[in-house]
Amino acid sequence: MVKLELYRVFREVAEAGNISLAAENLYLSQSAVSQSVKQLEQQLGTRLFTRTAGGLVLTYAGEKYYRMACEVLRVYAAFESEINEERALSQGRVTVGITNYLATAHLPRMLPAFHREHPGIEVRICEETTDQVERSLLSGRLDFAILHTGPDDGLTGNPSLDFEALGRDPFLIAAPHDERLAALAVQRPDAPHPELDPALLGGEPFLMVSPGQRIRQITDRVLAEAGVKPRVLLTSRNYELLRRLTSEGMGCMLLPSRYVGLLGGEGYQPAYYMIPPKYRAWWALSVVRLREAYLSRAAEAFLASFKAHLTEDDL
Repeated sequence: MVKLELYRVFREVAEAGNISLAAENLYLSQSAVSQSVKQLEQQLGTRLFTRTAGGLVLTYAGEKYYRMACEVLRVYAAFESEINEERALSQGRVTVGITNYLATAHLPRMLPAFHREHPGIEVRICEETTDQVERSLLSGRLDFAILHTGPDDGLTGNPSLDFEALGRDPFLIAAPHDERLAALAVQRPDAPHPELDPALLGGEPFLMVSPGQRIRQITDRVLAEAGVKPRVLLTSRNYELLRRLTSEGMGCMLLPSRYVGLLGGEGYQPAYYMIPPKYRAWWALSVVRLREAYLSRAAEAFLASFKAHLTEDDL
């Protein structure tokens, strides 16, 4: 039986056309390469090369054997790659950057199934604010990030990053019930809520998440485009606190439409208004990674599992 290494030596000699160049390419001595060719010809019982002044030329048998050797090496390389990929999924590590809200909303649903399928893969979750996750991603500390991205947020325009948007969620205005605002709102056909221009919110009290959080960045941009300087009543990183206070009618807040179900106070619901499309008040659930970064098989498996668990309500 011909050893695999003899196939490699034979292929290199056939492509190089001489022993010395083949030996240099293989990091072997010329005598070792010559001996391998001789051994192969003896095993096959036929000459594979004709020696000419210009170098080594394949014989008819050599040409047929060259095609066969290339195919054997190709099949073995594919097999070896498949085995290595399977081995990589039996162990490894993936480091994911994600905001606290997204981690809480998604990871408890997908991580148990992922670890059952890949028990040897260690998952490191870096829960930070959006701007902190962005810095960690750009510094190369993360394999990828799962973030909410918005139009003109600075991140999406970065040429060093690749984005895969998984779904888009429009923002709404949550406000205390007010006859003035209700009278100014416009009811669009088939729309779940009336539409209200944020420019009409001047003077209204606002509850804000901290700067650096994506909701705040989008809120600040929309209000600036509307010409509104908000009267900020309270700023907090605790979104749970803010949503409860909004549910109690303490102030206005811009929030993604899928958060509406979270605003359930005791017998009170704020008034909800859609925002005109010109303000581009939305964000997208996105996978973000460095454009030229290598993504390991462990990271690919985590991403596939994350996408698989998403439901229509998530997108």
